[in-house]
Amino acid sequence: MSFWEQFTQLCTQNAKRYKSLPILAQHVDVEYDNAPFKEGDAYCRLWLVEMRLAKGVEWFTKRYPIVHSAVRFHHGNKNVTVPYLAEPEFIKNLTQGNLDKVIQYNYPLTSLFPFNQGLVELQAGLFSMTASDQISKFANALGRFSKLLPVPQLSTVLNLTNPVHSGIQDLFDVGESRLELGYHQSFTGDNQSGGSNLLQPGYFAAILAEDNAIDNSQLCIVNDSLRVSQSMDNREFIKNSQPLEGYSYMLFRVEKRDDQDWESLTNIKSLVYQAQQAVAEGKLQQVKTHVLPTLRTTIFSSPDIAKKDKRQMVLKIEDVLKEWGLQSASAIPKPSLYAIMQRAMPSIDAEAENELNSLESLFSNDISSI
Repeated sequence: MSFWEQFTQLCTQNAKRYKSLPILAQHVDVEYDNAPFKEGDAYCRLWLVEMRLAKGVEWFTKRYPIVHSAVRFHHGNKNVTVPYLAEPEFIKNLTQGNLDKVIQYNYPLTSLFPFNQGLVELQAGLFSMTASDQISKFANALGRFSKLLPVPQLSTVLNLTNPVHSGIQDLFDVGESRLELGYHQSFTGDNQSGGSNLLQPGYFAAILAEDNAIDNSQLCIVNDSLRVSQSMDNREFIKNSQPLEGYSYMLFRVEKRDDQDWESLTNIKSLVYQAQQAVAEGKLQQVKTHVLPTLRTTIFSSPDIAKKDKRQMVLKIEDVLKEWGLQSASAIPKPSLYAIMQRAMPSIDAEAENELNSLESLFSNDISSI
């Protein structure tokens, strides 16, 4: 059984012990567009915003808390799983005497990845581990490794995911882990059929509470913190809110962006720079026969770019290079990839349209699960 399957089984068995509550958009102190994701149209990032440890476990005497999550989503032509472990360092200021205190964390569980197809699945658990210096050091080391994974060009660090997964599994084996609060949810895009768990921007919480203990309509977010209010007037709701006390919980956020962090796509930046240099040196034939075909293939095969942006990126880069070729000046300033992507879409002829359609079809492979 894989670690993902083991984690799923744990969270499913623990399902009766927690409530999964989305926070209404009108009960958040910052306005945002909560329109659901559509496949190929935007970029997603999941955050662990905060957590709280309520009394009831022998925290910091015999056991200490560990937060572990795993997010699975479609990346390129396969599913990938990005693990995360919050090392004990981030809760070192808590003691048995000041439990039930909010821990503000705001840590990205994933990179900014394109939601191109399939599901986004989140598993998260608040575990208690046996207290020992050796286990604490092991957990801290794994936590530092997991922080290397949420980078915009995820494809460059995927080789780290399996070692981190294996290390976490070893940690749980030697640390006599016990799941205190488990969460498992799958999200779908707006243009997928069926299901009510739409992937959309906003906050949601996993709370260790009975079904009737908390009224979802009374929860709100103020300064990235989960709070509760008795007021039913949206204008007064946040103003009259109080911290949610007496429950262990984890607060998450789904972030939605229209653009990738373009400057982080180092392989494409390097090819654009090569093309810029070749044009500046008058090597237009080399650009046409070698650099541009490589650039096109790299963009259309990139798992870090949303479907909507691949064609646009190719056309905008080629449009910039055409302008340079016409001006034939070696001292023309070289715009960044970000600046190129802010340009208006150029016109496209039938021949170029057919070429891009062929590339798009070539790299639109079916998903292969792992």
